[in-house]
Amino acid sequence: MRQAQADLVRASRIATMGELTASLAHEIKQPIAAAKTDVQTCMRWLARDIPDLGEAREAASRAIKDVVWASEIINRIGRHFKKGTLQREPIEVNDVIREMVALLRSEMAQHRIAIHTTLAEDLPQVIADQVELQQVLMNLMLNGMESMRELENPGTLRIVTRAAEDDFVMISVTDTGRGVKPEEAEHIFDAFFTTKKEGTGMGLAISRSIIESHGGRLWFTTNTGPGATFCFTLPIAARVSQAGRASRN
Repeated sequence: MRQAQADLVRASRIATMGELTASLAHEIKQPIAAAKTDVQTCMRWLARDIPDLGEAREAASRAIKDVVWASEIINRIGRHFKKGTLQREPIEVNDVIREMVALLRSEMAQHRIAIHTTLAEDLPQVIADQVELQQVLMNLMLNGMESMRELENPGTLRIVTRAAEDDFVMISVTDTGRGVKPEEAEHIFDAFFTTKKEGTGMGLAISRSIIESHGGRLWFTTNTGPGATFCFTLPIAARVSQAGRASRN
């Protein structure tokens, strides 16, 4: 019995390390790939007969942001092990979206994918960890992009923000790609489930875990036309502050 218990504990630890490794690989891969793209763009601007220093400087600046982002992901995972608190603070969702669009715009253009944003004005701030919010947005945007890469016609990625009921903000990411097949729908948020040849199957599982830990919800709907729409909600800062005061009273 003791040996069986020991084997069970060991198997559990191995499974946990496997999940952690897959999670870390998935999260770190995104900013590293973005940094690589930005550095390549910088080199192309510098290699022109008349180098465009302004464009090269802008691409290099984006690459620096990507590297800082990767470092912040590692630091956040370290805080998890130390049982520290995440850096949750009032955040302007629209600003984070604009930053992520700027980071991915050149990669989207390479694959003939247009990005359109409809960002509600005077949107309330949400309480969130900015790095985790970036991870969710990046994952949903890249998933949408990958679903449209093989299209004969150019694809479109649309990001919309609006105020939702019960003091929440809703963000939706819509693509015109292959969509979600009925047999995939039930498992799409399961860890290690993937429809990609080189996918880890962790992206959507991690994203849902992040959003739920913030008190929100992540789901998807199939479009009437091609593609799918992924939506998530986050509680506004005022709602979180009121809940905190109520619990202290």
